Amino acid sequence: MINWKKWLIGKWSWWRPLKSLAFIYLAILSVALFFSNHLIYQPPSPGYEIEDANISQVTRPDGEKVAIYYKPASPGMPTLLWSHGNAEDIGYLHDRLCQFNTRGYGILAYDYPGYGHSEGSPDEQACYEAIQTSYDHLTKTLEVSAENIIIYGQSVGSGPAVWLAAQEPCAGLMLVSPFVSAFRAVTKIPLFPGDQFKNITRIENIKTPLLIIHGDQDQVISQWHGKKLHELHQGPKTFVNLQGVGHNDIYLLASDEVLRALDQFKIDINK
Repeated sequence: MINWKKWLIGKWSWWRPLKSLAFIYLAILSVALFFSNHLIYQPPSPGYEIEDANISQVTRPDGEKVAIYYKPASPGMPTLLWSHGNAEDIGYLHDRLCQFNTRGYGILAYDYPGYGHSEGSPDEQACYEAIQTSYDHLTKTLEVSAENIIIYGQSVGSGPAVWLAAQEPCAGLMLVSPFVSAFRAVTKIPLFPGDQFKNITRIENIKTPLLIIHGDQDQVISQWHGKKLHELHQGPKTFVNLQGVGHNDIYLLASDEVLRALDQFKIDINK
């Protein structure tokens, strides 16, 4: 009689679970190394036309165009250099950006390569080049001084924002639902090489004032990430805990709290 159990699953040994774990790790590692960009970046269909008001394009050093939205600040108010979250572009953010601008804040929001009407394909280095180009345009062409710029990064946008704050002077760094790194938003502990946006290794070297806002019900990037970045930062810092708020509903449930926190942050960095 055929031993179907043995035929189907083979002879038991203690090496079997170890081999299985090794196979699973290597399979996930292959995905992380070769398909990570497809998992990290999720550009939607463009939410605006390039001819829309307040939209223009600036050119990266490699010749690719970066789409930007710009509205100037009221006198005495800072300008937010805005790195948005995933699965959205500056068109989807229009009402939110107007809300901040109505409060007096200047806005320069840009799209990552492959998002909206920004040219190219999204990857870590291209995102760094896009935010650097936007910063250069803001400071050199629009002549907004670094002391009047608050670098803003939300979710995946925390990666370019933290990188820029480590490269260039600014008045402050504002992070909303940030991660310590892209892969660790999923694994929490470092498991794979090739991780992107390693905020955790850069934040210790940034001394500019820091504001972190994070919901305690965030199921996409747990609040642990924001708290860890706050803990490691060596300069003046504020952590705002949004109770009962998740990842994608911050501005639906707590826009007033975010704006109040930013208003206070502006006062603090001007002291």
